[in-house]
Amino acid sequence: MAQGVAEVVPVSSSAQLVLLPWLLGWEQPADRTTFAAGLHAGSCLGIAWALRSELRALHPGEIALLAGASIPAAAAGLLAADVVEERLGRPPQLAALLAGAGALMWWVDARAATRDGRRVVTVRPSRAVTATAAPRPVTPVQSALAGLAQAAALVPGVSRSGATLTALRAAGVDRAAAERFSLLLSLPVTAGAAGLTLARTDRSTLRALGPGLAAGTVTAALAGAVAATRRTARPGTPLTGAALYRLGLAAGVVARLVRKGEL
Repeated sequence: MAQGVAEVVPVSSSAQLVLLPWLLGWEQPADRTTFAAGLHAGSCLGIAWALRSELRALHPGEIALLAGASIPAAAAGLLAADVVEERLGRPPQLAALLAGAGALMWWVDARAATRDGRRVVTVRPSRAVTATAAPRPVTPVQSALAGLAQAAALVPGVSRSGATLTALRAAGVDRAAAERFSLLLSLPVTAGAAGLTLARTDRSTLRALGPGLAAGTVTAALAGAVAATRRTARPGTPLTGAALYRLGLAAGVVARLVRKGEL
């Protein structure tokens, strides 16, 4: 469930998969990489189902932007995924990245709030109402920045959606358009990475993971569908809540490390 929600909300799904079991004392699956790939595949299916109308309505220009923006993350994954998995992803690193990237996301979103297309229309000298301009489409430059940010999110704790939302908001994209583009951009790379990992996994490992993997994949799909549906039903939600959760989780990790004498 945490994976499905965290694929939509910018709190780093990879960090949740490591830190929540670690904090709660749960046993890790025998092959964490394959298990995580199954959860990613499930959440990807759920998000795609929730966005099925958006996907059907995509025009060739948007498809080209999404395809081009997916290239940096795909290349980074092929070149550096093994190194990242081996060297990064320990609790102290995750806490630092959750807090640092979360604070940056919060600051950028707050700074960009004044550029969200709002304009003041004067009705009378003593009264005014606020009207919201229609969202402008994401430009090629903005999509390229989002693609580069998504590649940086290969590092656990950064958050793919958090990185792309931060880049798009910094580039002047309003919240609703940034959320939509970020969700659509998540599908090609997430599906490709999960599919490639599962295809490379031997059958005996898949059988050993068996019921747990199947249950996790279905749950991630349902959670991803619900989270994406709620997100699209309320576009333009500030990123404050996600940032506070990231900071709180990082503080919890630091507190446990201090209690254990590991920090």
